[in-house]
Amino acid sequence: MADAVIEINELTKSYRRGLRRRPVFAVQKLNMQVAPASIVAFVGPNGAGKTTTIQTLLGLLKPDSGSVRLFGENTHTALLSRVGYQPEVFHTYPFYTANEVLRYYGKLSGMSSTQLDQAIPALLDRMGLIDAADRKAGTFSKGMNQRLGLAQALLHDPELLILDEPTSGLDPEGRRLVLEIIREEKAKGRTVFLSSHILSDVERTCDEVFMIRKGEVVYNEQLSAFAGQNQQWEVEVLGWNAAAREGLLQMNPTFLMEAEERAVLLCSGESKRALVRLLTDLPVEIGSVQRHRGATLEDVYMKFVGRG
Repeated sequence: MADAVIEINELTKSYRRGLRRRPVFAVQKLNMQVAPASIVAFVGPNGAGKTTTIQTLLGLLKPDSGSVRLFGENTHTALLSRVGYQPEVFHTYPFYTANEVLRYYGKLSGMSSTQLDQAIPALLDRMGLIDAADRKAGTFSKGMNQRLGLAQALLHDPELLILDEPTSGLDPEGRRLVLEIIREEKAKGRTVFLSSHILSDVERTCDEVFMIRKGEVVYNEQLSAFAGQNQQWEVEVLGWNAAAREGLLQMNPTFLMEAEERAVLLCSGESKRALVRLLTDLPVEIGSVQRHRGATLEDVYMKFVGRG
């Protein structure tokens, strides 16, 4: 992917542990590419290597081997002005107000006072924090603190957002707000790389998912593959026999299950009506018609990543 915003090639990172300082690998030969203007999820259990990967992308850790590149270049300080980062737990000075927090981080990003005067009120309003603009951050709830952390990541209008558990600790209304903001950023052409344990948020929001286990990518797929499954239907047929099978050959049906006296057929939404009409002309009974439940993201997660 020549124009990838994030490129990770054969990334390996280990730590030394114990009296004998034996190496423990957090990430092993990790490969990943993230396309521009996409929302990509990075999921896995605790200790899988997600935070190590993110910190290496940000230049906070040096890899043992392999490489990471942002916008086609090796990670360095100048590139980070194009990146917005929200850590899993956003810590800031508790005696600063929300206004002062954003002004502090905005100046670190090189924004002028005039730019900050224009950007901060609108951003606090967008985050639902405008009424708390003059409250000290130390009095904020966890959810308010999370939204303040996302605000500082967005403040300098970055091209790439790296978000570590952005909806953690939020109530349903807060989660919905944050997910809407993430989708809005994609619509503006931003690239979003997010780590999350909330698979339902990933399914609703992301374009692609990478699953990591023990420092290695074990699964990668476009989320559209899961959405497509919801357009299929299961038709249960009772009194199934060879004559009924012969009568359906013209439709070339897909069989989910076929046994004596019973079969379950799989069809698309477009062909469902024709299939049901044909079955009513045969000496069989239609038992049920229901939407097909294909493998969900949670099913795939448990298969490739789950500890069971």
